[in-house]
Formats: sequence, C-alpha cells, structure tokens
Amino acid sequence: MYVHARTLGWLVRRALFRKPFSFRRCFYAAGFGFAQVTLGPVVALARALDRLAYPEFSALPVPAPLFVIATPRSGTTYLHHLLELDEERFFSCKLYQTILPSITLERVLEGAAELDASTGRLFGRLTDAIDRRMFTDWEAIHRVSLRSAEEDENLFVSSLTSPALYLLFPFVRELPEFVEIGRLGGRAVRRVAEDYRETVRRWIYLQGDGRTPLIKNVLLPSRLTVSDRAFPSARYVHVVRDPREAIPSAVSMFYAMWQSHSPHIAADSPATRALADMFLQHYRMLCDEGRKRPSDRWVQVRYESLIDDPVATVERIYAAFGFPLSAAYRARLEHAAGEARRFKSRHRYDLSEFGLTERDLRAGLGEHWQRVTDAVTAAASAGA
Repeated sequence: MYVHARTLGWLVRRALFRKPFSFRRCFYAAGFGFAQVTLGPVVALARALDRLAYPEFSALPVPAPLFVIATPRSGTTYLHHLLELDEERFFSCKLYQTILPSITLERVLEGAAELDASTGRLFGRLTDAIDRRMFTDWEAIHRVSLRSAEEDENLFVSSLTSPALYLLFPFVRELPEFVEIGRLGGRAVRRVAEDYRETVRRWIYLQGDGRTPLIKNVLLPSRLTVSDRAFPSARYVHVVRDPREAIPSAVSMFYAMWQSHSPHIAADSPATRALADMFLQHYRMLCDEGRKRPSDRWVQVRYESLIDDPVATVERIYAAFGFPLSAAYRARLEHAAGEARRFKSRHRYDLSEFGLTERDLRAGLGEHWQRVTDAVTAAASAGA
C-alpha cells in the first residue's frame, strides 16, 4: 500500500521535540510510529498474498459506492445505520477491516474466531480490551468498536494522508497537506486512489453477494479528488447541520483526544482555531460540490429533517437515486426510527468554549451561511 513515508518522521519529530515537552505525547507518538512500521509491512505482505491466493478478486467489477458524508457530528452515523438496514442492497466495512484491509488477514481472523470457543473466548476478550483501551476518550461522544461498522478513515491514516492524524499530532497549521490531499501532489492522489479502489474490491470479494458498498466518512472533503478518481460513478448523500452546532461539536471530538496526550492545549487556543478553520473549509467545499454535481449523484439532506422524520429523509434519498424501497426494509427502517425517538442527546456545544463567534462562521462559510442557517430557521418554525 502507498504510504507518504516522509511524513511519519516529520510527525514523530514534532511530537518528541515540540515544546512544552510532554511524556504522554511522546508515548502516543511512539506507539503510533511502532504500529505504523510493524503493521504496515504485515498488511503490505498480506495484500501481495491476496493476489497469489485469491487472484479471482482482481477481476471483480466494483459497483459505485454510496457515500454518506458531512462535517463531523452531523448525523452521518445515524443515517449510515438507517441505510445499512437495507441489508439486501448495501454492506459496510467493519473498523478492523480498515486496519487490516486484506483477504488473507480476514481469513486468518475467521480461523482465530473459530478457535475462540476452545480457548475460553481469549480472542474475543482481547478484542474487548483493545476497544476499552483505545476508544475510552470518545465514549461520551461517539461509540467505537473494532467489530462495528465504521468509517474507512483508517485506510488513509495508514497512508499518512488523513486529517485524522491531527488527533495525535495537533499541528494543523504546520502540516496543511492533510486538510486537502491535492497539496501532496498528483502522484499521491493517484496512488491513494488506486489503493482505495483495490481495498473496496477486496471487501466486495469477501461479501460475495453483489451488494453495494455503503461508506460513511466525515473527512472525505479532504480528498474528494481521490474518491472521484477511484469511483467515478459514486453517489453521495451530504448531511448538512447548522454550523453553530456542527463546528464546535467537530472541534470537541478532536479536542477530547488532545486532552489525553496534550492537556496543556487550551480549548480556546490557536490549535483549536486551526481545527475550526479546517472544518469550515470542508463544510464550504461540500456545499460548493453540491451545486456542481448532478442531482442523481449528489443529494443534500438536512440534519434537522433527518432527526425529525428519518423515514421521509430516506425515502427522499431513495427517490433521488432511483432505488426501490422494499417492504422488508421499510419495516426495519420504521422500527429503527421509533427506537431513535427515545434517545435525546445530552451534548451541547458552545462556540465561545473554543474562542469562536457566529461572525467567524459567517466569514468561513461566505455565501453559504445564509442558505444553511435560513433552512434551520424554517425547520424550527415548521416544528413550532
């Protein structure tokens, strides 16, 4: 797999020598570096073995994926879950499959799972321990598990081309290439796109039933050029949430991780402002794309409408893309929507917590501000 290798050394040096010195930051950076240099070659070897042991996978056609995209904390997880219930049409990748994107490794894990019962569920307990250790910092914001359907962002973390790297290395201004992959050059875009397509082809082979890949990703704006190159016919559902809610919530997701390894970073700091600027840029990019893309390939839905009437929102998506909505799926969808009404989020995020004002958001979104906030006001008035 392609790796933008020179970036690893840069990141680790920054983590080790950036002032003020932090043992915790060094520990996290060392752990990431160790995982990168040990797991990377294993995955690369396994993917090479895929071509020898399972050569038929490379001839499989890749159906156009359906992407669920947005600024982070805009309801993509919920919409992804609702669409995933259409089990006859879609499949999603599990988090562990984005870390070990290989047919060979999948078969090894399947063998380990079969042996698990005879070892007192040792393998399962180890996986549970990893879940608890790795994802505790996000427990109150977004539940994550190695065995659950998740974003495919780890594919890009592994290639060192992802904004998710800012979670461990809070140097947004010093390394702006993660904000938009095109800054790394055409070769990086081409190689990452090739790997992306071949990874999804492997998942299709493992499914073996002709279903369509359903992919959720809230950092895709950083590399729309990659997804367009890998999947020219892909469809996109863009969830738009009030930026006064989405932006501080997105910043808080990264800031929660920063507090675990760099507690000296203040909530109101240049680092968090740089994050907010990135999310505003991505928000603006998605709104721009929505104007340019054909309506049968790009659908924009409101977060507020999704929460208020999820069934009608999914019906609108299916109508736009020409998907029939089966009776079995409708029943599952309506049941899930009913269950969701019992849940009320306890999280409230304040712009001022991160040194932001509404004026900052207006400036960051430019011409899109009025349109997205007017829609929120209209939705609120309709529900009053």
